[in-house]
Amino acid sequence: MKVISLDRDVPETWTLGPAIEALRKGELVLFPTDSIYAIGVSPWDNRAVSKLYTAKQMDRTKACSVMCESMKEVGALVRGFSDDAFRFCRDHLPGPYTMLLKASRDLPKQATGKRKTIGIRIPDHPVPQALVEGLGTPLLVSSVPGWEQGVPIDPVEIAKKLYVRPAFVLDQGPLEPHPSTVIDFTVEPPELVRAGKGPVDFLD
Repeated sequence: MKVISLDRDVPETWTLGPAIEALRKGELVLFPTDSIYAIGVSPWDNRAVSKLYTAKQMDRTKACSVMCESMKEVGALVRGFSDDAFRFCRDHLPGPYTMLLKASRDLPKQATGKRKTIGIRIPDHPVPQALVEGLGTPLLVSSVPGWEQGVPIDPVEIAKKLYVRPAFVLDQGPLEPHPSTVIDFTVEPPELVRAGKGPVDFLD
C-alpha cells in the first residue's frame, strides 16, 4: 500500500498517475470526495469489483455507486433519463448528491448487482474527477467503512483495517464525513432517499 499525500486546499492531481495505472490493473484506490473518503475500482473488471466487496466485507446485494466526470458519461450508463433528472444535473452537479437512475443494459452485472437501478455521482472534487478522466471510464465506488458522524476520517488508518488493502491511498488528511444526499429519479416525482450534505429545498 502506497500513500500519496495531497494538499488540503489544492490537491496535486498531477501526481495521481500511479494510482490511475493501479486502477487500470484492477487494484483498489482509496481517495477523498466532496462528501467522504471512498474506495474505487473499474466497474468493468469483475475481479476488481470482487476485491472492493471483499475489502469492506460487504454482501453483493449491497449497492455501490458509479462516479462520473460529466453528463456525457452519465448518459451512457442510464436509460430513460427524465426531465426532472436533467434539470437536477444542470442545476446541482457537480455536487454531493447520488442520483438513483435506471441502469443501462450496457453496464456489467458486477457493477449493478443485477439491479435495474444504479447510483450515479458527479462529485465536486478535483481528485475523483482526475481519476475518472485519467482512467477514461467511470469508477465503481463505495464509501469507506467504520466511519462515525462528526469524527474525522484518517484514510491511512481506515485502509489498514480493510480486508483487501488498496494499492494507493490518496491522503488529503483527516476529513469529517458528510455522506451524499440520495435522490431517487426512477419515480415521479423524485423522492428523497437520504438527506446528506447536499441541500434538498428544491424538492419541496
